[in-house]
Amino acid sequence: MSAGGRPRRGRRGPKPETTDEPVPEDTPTSLAGDSVALAVFKEATKFLNERQDRHERLVKMSRDVTIESKRIIFLLHSPVKKEGYEKCIEDAKNRLDKLVEGPLKTIGLELEESPAYLHHRAVTAGLQEYIEARTLYSITSLGTIISYEDAQKELEYSVTEKEETRTVVTLLPHTDYMLGIADLTGELMRKAIHSIGEGNVDDVYKACQVVRDLYTGFLGLSQCRLLSRKLPTTRSNVHKTEMAVYGLKLRDDFGRPPAAAIADAQIVHLGMPEDADADDGFY
Repeated sequence: MSAGGRPRRGRRGPKPETTDEPVPEDTPTSLAGDSVALAVFKEATKFLNERQDRHERLVKMSRDVTIESKRIIFLLHSPVKKEGYEKCIEDAKNRLDKLVEGPLKTIGLELEESPAYLHHRAVTAGLQEYIEARTLYSITSLGTIISYEDAQKELEYSVTEKEETRTVVTLLPHTDYMLGIADLTGELMRKAIHSIGEGNVDDVYKACQVVRDLYTGFLGLSQCRLLSRKLPTTRSNVHKTEMAVYGLKLRDDFGRPPAAAIADAQIVHLGMPEDADADDGFY
C-alpha cells in the first residue's frame, strides 16, 4: 500500500498466447467386423451375461428350497399329541423326497457345466436350511443326526439322456452342513420347550443333551468365521434348553409348574458375561 493509502497495482504478466487450433476431442471409432479386440469383447459379454442369468436362476431355486425347508420344520413341530408324530414324520419324509428330486436336483443340473463354488453364494442359504430340516427329521424319526457323507450321497442323481447315463451331483460344502447343524440347536431348543407342554419328559432331557454336545463340538471350530458368529446364538440355545430341564426338575422336587420356575429363574448364567458377543464361547 502506498503512502497515500491507495493500494498498488500488481504487475501484470504477459498475456497467454491464443491459438485458433481446435481442442482435440475423444471421438469413438468403429472397429472392423473381423477385429480381434471386438471378438474378445463379444465373447466376454456373452460369458458374463450367461453367468448373471445362471446366478439369478440359482437364487430363485435356493429361495424355493428355503421356503419348503421352513415348512417341513414347522410340520415337524406341529403335532400336539404323541399319536400325531407318525403322520407328521411320514409327511415330512415325502416332502423332503420331493425337495431332493425337485429344486435341489435342478441346482445340480444347473451347475453341471459350471464350477459350483463360483455360484456358492447364490445357493448357500437354501442348502443350510435344507440341512436344518433334514437333520431335524433324522433326529426326530431315528434319534440320530444324519452324517455329512449320507447327506451328500442323497444329492447324487443318475440322469439318462439319449440312452446315456451320467451322474449329477449337487455339491454340499462342509461349511453349509455345519452351519445347518448350528441352526439345528435352535429347533431342538424349541422342541424341548414344546415337549414340556406335551408331557414328553424324556424328549426334553434328550434334546438338552444333544444341544450340549453340539455346542461343545462347535467350540473347537471357532476359527471358522461363519461358525464363530453362530456361537453366541448356540450358547443361548443351550441356556434356554437347560432352563427347561431346570423347570422340570423343580416340578418333580417341589411340585412347581415349569413355566413359573423358568420365569423366576435369572436369564444369565452364573459366570456368563452379559455381553455374550465379547465372550470366547466358554462359560
